[in-house]
Amino acid sequence: MRQRILKELIENRDGFISGSQLAERLGISRVAIWKHIEALKEEGYDITGISGRGYQLKDSGIIIPDEIMAGLPQQLIGSQIYYYPRLDSTNEALKRSIKDYPLEGTVYVAGKQEGGKGRRGKKWESPPGGLWFSFLLRPTLPLPQTALLSLVFAVSLAKSLDVFLGPLCQIKWPNDIYCQGKKIAGILLEMSGEIDNADYLIAGIGINVNVRTNDLPAAIDANSTSLLEVSGREIDANEVLLTVLKDLDSYYREFLNNGFSDIRLEFKSRCLHLGKVIETTRRQQIIRGLNTDIDEMGNLMVQCKDDLVRISTGDVKVL
Repeated sequence: MRQRILKELIENRDGFISGSQLAERLGISRVAIWKHIEALKEEGYDITGISGRGYQLKDSGIIIPDEIMAGLPQQLIGSQIYYYPRLDSTNEALKRSIKDYPLEGTVYVAGKQEGGKGRRGKKWESPPGGLWFSFLLRPTLPLPQTALLSLVFAVSLAKSLDVFLGPLCQIKWPNDIYCQGKKIAGILLEMSGEIDNADYLIAGIGINVNVRTNDLPAAIDANSTSLLEVSGREIDANEVLLTVLKDLDSYYREFLNNGFSDIRLEFKSRCLHLGKVIETTRRQQIIRGLNTDIDEMGNLMVQCKDDLVRISTGDVKVL
């Protein structure tokens, strides 16, 4: 019943709908309507109630799963979509659901994350206005091949955001998306399994859609941007999610069927530091040199004087 009330509020989100109208449509009492509304508020939905007018759901980037799934027929990624007004972390919530064996391709979306995570244990700021989601895959690949999906999804995400931004999005290895020199999105992959096969993979994606970056902490604000700030207009997060899920599914199938070779060329064409001097680390050793290539296993190739160094993990700083 609560979901039916939520659906009515979503369909009438441009105005108010009275408790008596809801009660009549759903065949329950106004008191029951009020109790369900209060429960929805507890879950995190921003619902305003005004005496004599009724209830209104504030649309602050709310995702409508049924509408998105209708646009993804016969697609793996996005076959099931669940929206939550707030979560600690979409990755963590999806991991907790593994025991119930959710369908491959299941997507969890949060209006706000209170414990969002980035790469290498960093906190990912996830305020309202952004698009924060994770999806589950069960690839039958060796772990080194599965790890390449970090780069595959980065190319896919950059292509999707081009649709809304116009300027070509770039990638900072391995999977941060940049626009106009500032970070606009990021990806976190978490895997479980043996070396010859992953039990499952959870990919978490964060996109600054209608986030105003001056509302973020100063250290993040200086190097971040959003679709809102680049395009100069608010963009429907549902449109963004639909576009992103379509491309993710397409690139995932391309990778499974044809490997990394062609996608690698796309990655290189978007890599913002290829051919530039960079600084990174390997086993706590600082590495400085010219980024000459991204190899077939997704590693950075860095020319340091007479040595060609292969970097498999780390953060990159362009010098």
